[in-house]
Amino acid sequence: MLEGLVSNLLNRFLGMYVQNFDPKQLNVGIWSGDVKLRDLELRREALDQLHLPINVVEGHLGSLTLSIPWSNLRGKPVQVKIEDVYLLAAPREDQDYNPEDQDKRDHAVKMEKLDSAELLKERTAEGMSQEEQQKNQSFTASLVTAIVDNLQISVKNVHVRYEDSISDPGHPFAAGLTLQELSAVSTDENWKPTFIQSTSAGSTHKLATLGALAIYWDTDAKLLGSGKGSQTAEEQGIDRTTIIDKFRDMIAKKDDTEFGAHQYILKPVTGRAGLEIDKTGKLDRPKMKARLLFNELGFVIDDDQYRDALMLVDLFHYFIRHQEYRKFQPKSSPKEDPRAWLRFATKSVYDKIHERNRRWTWAYFKERRDDRIKYIDLFKKKKKEEKLTPEEV
Repeated sequence: MLEGLVSNLLNRFLGMYVQNFDPKQLNVGIWSGDVKLRDLELRREALDQLHLPINVVEGHLGSLTLSIPWSNLRGKPVQVKIEDVYLLAAPREDQDYNPEDQDKRDHAVKMEKLDSAELLKERTAEGMSQEEQQKNQSFTASLVTAIVDNLQISVKNVHVRYEDSISDPGHPFAAGLTLQELSAVSTDENWKPTFIQSTSAGSTHKLATLGALAIYWDTDAKLLGSGKGSQTAEEQGIDRTTIIDKFRDMIAKKDDTEFGAHQYILKPVTGRAGLEIDKTGKLDRPKMKARLLFNELGFVIDDDQYRDALMLVDLFHYFIRHQEYRKFQPKSSPKEDPRAWLRFATKSVYDKIHERNRRWTWAYFKERRDDRIKYIDLFKKKKKEEKLTPEEV
């Protein structure tokens, strides 16, 4: 049961973010308890859930390793290792807007959220009586608690970079986050790594080690790409191997004594964090306690970075508002057809007011009720695998 659940979850997650992904390879690895995926390419729409006008120009996931000891989940930890995550993003250009393409991307994000929300409940309750469901839920909850309590995570070499030559054409900039390493393991009350046997313990301890986490904002920067999201790295003539090497070289190292490669907003941070999670549910104690040990937390922002940040916010605000009314916009310029643009401005304002008022009418309430009844009926038919009529499809 858990094998199928994990397989479905990973298939959905990776399928949404990775384009050269083979579900068969993943399924075989899941059942054997050893998943190793290498050289994955991130989708152009990988950042759509942020609801921002940006595209992925280049995305690379070097390796994803998942070790699951199915035969001894209560005695050995589940290990997740992620290495070499590099992502280059850039803003979409206004002329690249395509209503049909945007609707498809928005619909894909919505369906992914619905599928993910329904997946766990369906897998645990399908084909069981109420008593069996209760027993299964108790067993599953206990097993999941044991897995989460002992989950070991290791992340190395992460670099997410945003380049922009549109917000302020005279001052191209690049902002990014780099991470050399991050690991998290379970410990005892003395912060010594151990395997937690009892799931009924009053608290769980996690020890995280952070190596060179940094955030930079380079003004008047030399960009790796064009600073525009209309083309992929390949279309811009950027060699994939070369850009991956550049991403890796630009990651700050915890052993470095000087950090002159970037203009840092958050200077590279290295340290440890101890997390104590209370599982008793009592109200007289905190749910979570953290102990942080860092040598330094340095935040810096200069006038040029502040200028670029304001221009970026203006660009995003313009794109989001413009996208809302783009479907009404005339093809001609204001000089060629001023009347059409006047009608466009009037319709944009009128439609928003009209839609807001319509949502408080009895006709709209009835429409929503009828849609919900139809949705429930179709959902039941889908789960029972009944044949749908052409109108229902």
